[in-house]
Amino acid sequence: MTEYAQLIIDSIKKELVGNYDEDMVILHSASEKYKNDEESTDILREIATMMFGILPDSEKMQLASRFEEMKSGVATDFAAVKDMIRDGDFMKAKATMESILTAVEGSYEENEDSIYMSFNHIMEMYIYHFYYKPVKEVKAADIEYNVFYRTYGFILAHLEEYEASMEAHEKAMKWNPVDLDSILSLCEVYKHNNDLDNFLKTTKQAYRYCCTRATMARFYRNVAFYYVEKYKPEVARALYAYSNIYFQTENADNELAYIAKSTDCKTPQYDLATLQQILNENDIELGPDSTTIGIIYRVGQLLMEEGDNVKAKDCFSVVYDITQDAEVRELIEKL
Repeated sequence: MTEYAQLIIDSIKKELVGNYDEDMVILHSASEKYKNDEESTDILREIATMMFGILPDSEKMQLASRFEEMKSGVATDFAAVKDMIRDGDFMKAKATMESILTAVEGSYEENEDSIYMSFNHIMEMYIYHFYYKPVKEVKAADIEYNVFYRTYGFILAHLEEYEASMEAHEKAMKWNPVDLDSILSLCEVYKHNNDLDNFLKTTKQAYRYCCTRATMARFYRNVAFYYVEKYKPEVARALYAYSNIYFQTENADNELAYIAKSTDCKTPQYDLATLQQILNENDIELGPDSTTIGIIYRVGQLLMEEGDNVKAKDCFSVVYDITQDAEVRELIEKL
């Protein structure tokens, strides 16, 4: 909030007298006065917060009840959207998704003290704090904004509305900057839009959060695709082969066969050292980000100490999947 907006809010607060009816008149009058102000977004948000604060408890409970009803309706509609996507009815899915977003937008707003984020798992909250070091208090929104915007972006991409899809994905990542699914989904939009530079840039952004064998394989396949498009088949071949070490996929096998056919050269029987040498020569990471894996392991320890064994096991399972560490496996077996 700007200093100008803060001065206005402070002046409004000084007018309040502590009487519900009189204060509501003052606040309504202020909202009308500043609704067209250049700082109206921040000013009106603070006025709305003050209005809610002076509501009787019974009215606050009614608002909370209506909020829960809204969430229930949204959940039903979103389940329908997933069915529409599965059936290939993307136009109907788009319209329904837009209705959902209209309903949920504005339920949580950033203020001078706190921000709301939409995390998929508690480990993401710790990863976000470590890498982004937020100054404001981070609160969890009780609405899956990142999932909703990512899904909307996915739908728009299928309708070839690529610019709008990118905007939707950016909103998803604003709600959760460490959501790997959103980042990788945005990669696909750049891929289909033939924007190779942003495709590679966003793939490298995703790398930090690739913490399973499957997602590391996805990272290497993405980079391999970039090198195929840049007419560097030998680097691409090594990357597809390396991805299969992490997690073998039909996609990587098909791409290796395609490169072999197009270059008229069979895929070599690489040893690990040769593959890693090729990756090193092209400044490509050889494995997951050790810092991220360390954070997830530490989160598992903290959750275990708090007695939340289910979430702790989730964290340790992620670490074991990528490291195959025997001590981590023993921890999982004890939980």
